[in-house]
Amino acid sequence: MFEWLKRFRKVAKQLTVAARSEEKSARNTKAINLKPYTPEPKAFLGQLAYLQLSNFEILTAALKYSPNTQYKAELSEAAARSFDKYRQLSKKLVELGADPAEQMNPFKERIAVFHSNTTGLDWYEVIIKVYLSSGLLDDFYLRLASGLKEDLQLEVEKALKDRAFEKFAKRVLAEAISSDPVLGSRLALWGRRLMGDVLLEIRAAFDNRKLAHIPKSRKLSVEEENKVNLSAYAKLEPLISELTGTHSQRMEALGLTA
Repeated sequence: MFEWLKRFRKVAKQLTVAARSEEKSARNTKAINLKPYTPEPKAFLGQLAYLQLSNFEILTAALKYSPNTQYKAELSEAAARSFDKYRQLSKKLVELGADPAEQMNPFKERIAVFHSNTTGLDWYEVIIKVYLSSGLLDDFYLRLASGLKEDLQLEVEKALKDRAFEKFAKRVLAEAISSDPVLGSRLALWGRRLMGDVLLEIRAAFDNRKLAHIPKSRKLSVEEENKVNLSAYAKLEPLISELTGTHSQRMEALGLTA
């Protein structure tokens, strides 16, 4: 429990929100067009493929802690379907003439930190973590894929459309929560805490200078760099609001308050 609280405080310090005195008119409420900010195809597929591979790794590691044999069997199937997502994306990288491992390597450390900061305390926390975080990240990458060529965009949509794990997670979590209110309260708190970490991962997928239209070669002072970051985050507000809404819907589907 103490380790969990330390992790929560660590992440809370990293998150910032707009000041209450900020004029509403100054906030960005227009939908963001992600096409100009989509990474080049190999980099896009590399980080998305590694996210899917790491999800598979987490789910297979959770198998031995399954509450019963039925859940273990169903989770095995869901994990296999998760690996299929990785395999489709990896195959596409090969078709583009790239080595999947080489394309994933630059993102391993960042994604490992994300998963390290969101390690569940038990089987149910692991399941809801993957349910919520992978749902949000899949939603995000589907939107970010808008800047890819149409055929590649369709391949990404095809890879991410499988909802086998989501269906499994919703059912087993709803069953557990309905029979154990204390578990429900704990998972609700955990789900709200996860949102902050997912937002940090989403922000890390963007180049702040690109969002702010500042050349990478231009030297900036610390103050100027901070302004660039704030400008970039302001552009992301509509996207963050939209993803926060889908997060709330997933929580509500379990009977939890986001």
